[in-house]
Amino acid sequence: MKFEQMDTPETRSEFELRFHYAHNIMEQGKFSVSPNVSMEGVLKVRKLPNGRIDFLSVNEGARLHANTIYNMRNFKVPDGINYDE
Repeated sequence: MKFEQMDTPETRSEFELRFHYAHNIMEQGKFSVSPNVSMEGVLKVRKLPNGRIDFLSVNEGARLHANTIYNMRNFKVPDGINYDE
């Protein structure tokens, strides 16, 4: 299996795009995590009065979560993997 390097944001707008994308995916119910995974960092992300993300409220866990969901948007499940088992 070939691994690709994750694309990381270089600007504030790219960073916010990842958080908004992750928020939309979670709202649509297209993402779930194991009960053992902490979502505390994501739940603590705040918005500023102007609607932008307060980066002082973003910890490493929230940043990794948003980047991972965004980078997996084009992920193709390899043949032979069955999630119904």
